[in-house]
Amino acid sequence: MGIPLTSVPRLLKLPDQLLTLNPAEFKVAVQLDDRMSPPAGSSPTLDINIHPKNPADYAPVDRKIPMQLSVSSGAALGLDRADSGRRWLIYSFPASSQAELASIQTQFKRIKADNDAKGNKGGGTFTVGISQESMVIPDNKLDGTRWETWLQTDANDGFFELWSGTVAQIKAQAKKTK
Repeated sequence: MGIPLTSVPRLLKLPDQLLTLNPAEFKVAVQLDDRMSPPAGSSPTLDINIHPKNPADYAPVDRKIPMQLSVSSGAALGLDRADSGRRWLIYSFPASSQAELASIQTQFKRIKADNDAKGNKGGGTFTVGISQESMVIPDNKLDGTRWETWLQTDANDGFFELWSGTVAQIKAQAKKTK
């Protein structure tokens, strides 16, 4: 359970893609048990952490960019039909989150160009993740049910499986990150 090996090559490209992708095409699809309804107002977030090697180079970025439920059918987006007793929830960025991601992209394109012009290799850390623990219902009766998360960074490339496991595993991961 967890991240499928077949997804690793696409995940390795994600930090570079993040700086050039179209925010309107970025989507997260969650397949879950029909009996589950994420808490009202909950949604996945795109977590971006960018820290320079030299703090004087630029201000670090630590953002959690919220998504919103956009459609509840995956068939129109090229996802396989959910099995009986399961359903898809599809999340995308609202306009404000699209603008926030576009602003981050512009900021770091400018920093990269400045570093290139100075012959500075820059350096630092860049991590990206999808948080979804706020979406999990606290009812322990469904802890053993399967939860799948799929990601689309470009509409032409479609979705790929980001993570799969049980609701209990998501809860355990959320406790580790607190």
